[in-house]
Amino acid sequence: MNMMDFVKKTLAFGMGAAAFSAEKIKQFADDMVARGEMTSDEAGKFVDDMSKRAEDEKRTVQEWVREQMSKMLQQMGAVESARVDALEQRIAALEERLGAKAAVAEPEAGAAGE
Repeated sequence: MNMMDFVKKTLAFGMGAAAFSAEKIKQFADDMVARGEMTSDEAGKFVDDMSKRAEDEKRTVQEWVREQMSKMLQQMGAVESARVDALEQRIAALEERLGAKAAVAEPEAGAAGE
């Protein structure tokens, strides 16, 4: 299994666990309402709060995975696309400057040869 497959499977597992957890939270709240230990409004607020916390945690985990992948790719010698884009812009600017200098130099060379 290559690294990308591993990462995809890990993320899929995490998403599945989050979906499973959300369903369990809802089920828990429904059970609490059925036993009279929580009102429907309290259960709704509880589910909303827990869902928000789960979303926040999911974002935190995703950011951590991105950071780890970036570090791993850097260690392997891979270049980030933002770095490639920046280098391409610098090359284009240099080519433009060289093109402008070549255009100025050509008439001078023609005048000298006449």
